[in-house]
Amino acid sequence: MATEAQSGRGGGAGKAALQQATNSDASLQEISAEAELVQSTMELRDGSDAGALNVNVAQIPVEIDVTIPIRNFRVRNLLALSSEQVIGTEWLEGEDLPLGARGAQLAWTEFEVIDQKLAVRITRLA
Repeated sequence: MATEAQSGRGGGAGKAALQQATNSDASLQEISAEAELVQSTMELRDGSDAGALNVNVAQIPVEIDVTIPIRNFRVRNLLALSSEQVIGTEWLEGEDLPLGARGAQLAWTEFEVIDQKLAVRITRLA
């Protein structure tokens, strides 16, 4: 006597097993890719040539932030903002600003204008 999966009836179980196998393959590929990234990072820490860095690592996008601390700024101040308003800070002119990514400080910077666009110049690494 044929089972339900062999006869074409009850294909839901077969489809679920196939889907689970496909998901497992995708998970294994993700784990393999992560392992490659970790291995290439470890090789760099061991003193290998920086040019040997895995190309995939170099392609990961990173959003960086330049932060200007403003003390005592409240939600009421945020709600009262209007166009062309200037917000004063305690940060001194010429003092370096922190540059970071995802909460980790990477460097110190200063503002600069290049071709009418605001830019930052890295003054020292953190």
